[in-house]
Amino acid sequence: MGETRVLTRRDERAARRLLDADLVANISVAARVYTHGVERARLGNDVVGFFERGRLVSLLSDGYALHPVAATPAALDAFAQRGERRRCGSIVGPRDQAIGLWQRLTGLNYAAWASPRSVRDHQPVMVIRATPRVRPDPRVAPAPTRWLDAYHTAAVAMYTEEVGVAPMDPQGSYRTHVAGLMMKGLAYAVIEADRVVFKADVVAEAGGVGQLGGVWLTPEWRGHGLSESLVAAVVASCLARYDTITLYVNPYNHPAVHCYERVGFRQVGEYATVLY
Repeated sequence: MGETRVLTRRDERAARRLLDADLVANISVAARVYTHGVERARLGNDVVGFFERGRLVSLLSDGYALHPVAATPAALDAFAQRGERRRCGSIVGPRDQAIGLWQRLTGLNYAAWASPRSVRDHQPVMVIRATPRVRPDPRVAPAPTRWLDAYHTAAVAMYTEEVGVAPMDPQGSYRTHVAGLMMKGLAYAVIEADRVVFKADVVAEAGGVGQLGGVWLTPEWRGHGLSESLVAAVVASCLARYDTITLYVNPYNHPAVHCYERVGFRQVGEYATVLY
């Protein structure tokens, strides 16, 4: 029989050990915990732990997304009991854990979880650790902050195409997020005629692992065999900073899956995302 509670500073070392056990699967949570710790005051959301005999065995990041980490069936049962109210926009994580949590939440007849916009339940998790198999495109480079307007326009197009809704809010938080990536040198682009025609971001980094996301190519450039060399250029640059590059992709996006495979990525697991 286990117990759940919100983690505090004294639990941070145990939480990091749990995250370190599979950094590729846990990279998005690890990146934030490595930077901010586990307390709400710095992290911005609760991290809930599941303990057995006083030992932390699973956790749940309860922020904009619910993200389970090393969640056992017993932990998923316990996490679901806490979830009557939905405050997040998605459930995401290793497939069995994310889908298992969603099924438990709906099984408890919590109405807030009953009608997701989309369930993406077989998203390949891919990694690359060696030089890309494709010659990198020399046009790809970190996007300078003076191109924020153009990069933000491309990022909004990518997000809307990927998620199905535009990331617009009165506070401009998405634009702030994009600007932050650019200031850290984590936003890559090809800019032509004052337009960003290709973009990709390092969306999380921790312990020698970098996660790519936000990969987008303007529609008129698609279908011409360009994507492999563009992605290869991002990977080549990132491998100077990280030991492992990872990403996950929707399985129905066959061109993207084939592109990553040709660059040299290989599948190591599956994610799932439930979008509201």
